[in-house]
Amino acid sequence: MTVKGSNGNNQGEQESTHLQGLVHSVFPRFHIVLCLVAIFLGVAYIVGNFVGWVMHSFAHEIGFALPSLLIGWPFQALLLIVIGYMNFKVGKAISKGEAQAYSSSLYMNIITVVILLTIGPLGLLPAIAFFILMLALFAPSVKSYWYKEFREDMGPRSKELKFSLHLLRRSPLVIAGIVIVAVYFSIALLAPWITPYGATERVWADAKLPPGTPSGEAKVSTRLISSNYSLDIGLYPDYYHGEIQISAGEVATSIPPIIAFSIYVRNTSLDSPVVVLIHTAVYRLDLTTFDTLDWGQRDPYLVSAGNKTTLFRSNIVVNNTPSTYVWVVWYTASTKTTPWMVEMILNLKYNQYYPIHYWGTDESGGDMFSRIIWAAGVDLRVSLSVVFVALASGAVIGAASGYFGGALDEIVMRITDIFFAFPGLILAMAIVMALGTRNLDNIAYALMITWWPTYARLVRGQVLSEREKLYVEAARSVGASDTRILVSHIIPNTVQPLIVQATMDTGGVLLTAAGLSFIGFGSAAGTAEWGLMISTGQYYLLNYPWMAMIPGLAILFAALAFNLVGDGIRDIMDPKIRRRG
Repeated sequence: MTVKGSNGNNQGEQESTHLQGLVHSVFPRFHIVLCLVAIFLGVAYIVGNFVGWVMHSFAHEIGFALPSLLIGWPFQALLLIVIGYMNFKVGKAISKGEAQAYSSSLYMNIITVVILLTIGPLGLLPAIAFFILMLALFAPSVKSYWYKEFREDMGPRSKELKFSLHLLRRSPLVIAGIVIVAVYFSIALLAPWITPYGATERVWADAKLPPGTPSGEAKVSTRLISSNYSLDIGLYPDYYHGEIQISAGEVATSIPPIIAFSIYVRNTSLDSPVVVLIHTAVYRLDLTTFDTLDWGQRDPYLVSAGNKTTLFRSNIVVNNTPSTYVWVVWYTASTKTTPWMVEMILNLKYNQYYPIHYWGTDESGGDMFSRIIWAAGVDLRVSLSVVFVALASGAVIGAASGYFGGALDEIVMRITDIFFAFPGLILAMAIVMALGTRNLDNIAYALMITWWPTYARLVRGQVLSEREKLYVEAARSVGASDTRILVSHIIPNTVQPLIVQATMDTGGVLLTAAGLSFIGFGSAAGTAEWGLMISTGQYYLLNYPWMAMIPGLAILFAALAFNLVGDGIRDIMDPKIRRRG
């Protein structure tokens, strides 16, 4: 019996070993495939933006358009390519059995999921796949490879994190900056759900209203009940009808719902004109009961009826309680055999209310509250895109310049000297003018071109200091290539000052972009953008000060918050302060 049990245990161990080997071979392959998908999505977005720009430039010669899903999100596309490539390298390391690569995979997958969730419906399915990949890391057959070492490694890191949080708690201004930045990002992401109006939506009758004033025009939710676009001789003498169920959620305001008819009969016969009379009726009945009654028996339940030739538009007010109605439409015509086209739309308009303009309106009736929130997403996108591209390109150029030195270093430094010889704002204006079209995208491109020398010089100085240290000599002695030494050893040790500089530059880029929009280099009139809103509001500053003051305060608090966060990160990473703490 003992021998038999031993054989059973050995068989179980063999099956477990086989399962672990199978998982170990499948997991990295799945990981690598998903990374390639992320890189492909990033490239598709970049190519889509470029092709979209070309097609826009030659719109008069091209008769088709790209799908909207492939145009936009350039910042996320760049991030997907970079993070996807790094994650691909992690997948290769996993396939070689490197235990620390599993924890790197966890971090990379979290970042990838967040990026994919910000690019709309196209990123949802890959995000779910990466989330499943993260869950697979904690499956027993995979967890055994890495989790124990991960927990041991996280011990000192958790102590460092606690000490960093301790330093943060000692600076209330830094905490305030982090909270403000979090609020800005939150409202930018939630803009479609927390704003009563769209970014370019106008209510002309509400122009120049002071803060706290209700709108003069009601907002209304709409549900399509029925639509019919048909050319059909059989329309006569038939009638069409259907049921409308009004739920409790559609009578949430004090204003009753409206059943709105819009019917248009257009004659399509050239040789025999036809006159069509449109008839409509609404009954307070359910469809089953309606079908069992004749027309005379239905009369007590009639809510409204009407008729008109050619064009019929009517708004029928119904009870402000959950109810069931039947709508009826039929046609009578002077000629039975002549075809005609009917276009019918039947909507339920419900939950009407009069929004309050909490921060007033602008000169054309745009809600300041809604426009400020929509503009947060626009300005933050420009700022982050500029800082990310400038940091990435400047870091690569500066690192190569500092490490290899010689003629390359001399050329790069002279180029940066040329950029620093001109005021950044003036140079950006010249680049925008050279690009031809004045819009936010060109402002972003101009600032990317003018901002990279700062990071190139910063990284070059760090690399010059790091390349002579012993760990670099040790890497050379074991045969590591210059590229591996630079990418794997030196650049990671230059990250701290880059993070501080990038955080503080985000506020500076935001101010510069708003300044360019203010002087007329930004988007077209009516775009929700803080600098443009200040530019428009300056003409009404004495009589309607909120038009310029509110977007000005939005810029002030955003720039201040990023500077406070940058100061906090610098203090946390400063070795002198950490030793003193």
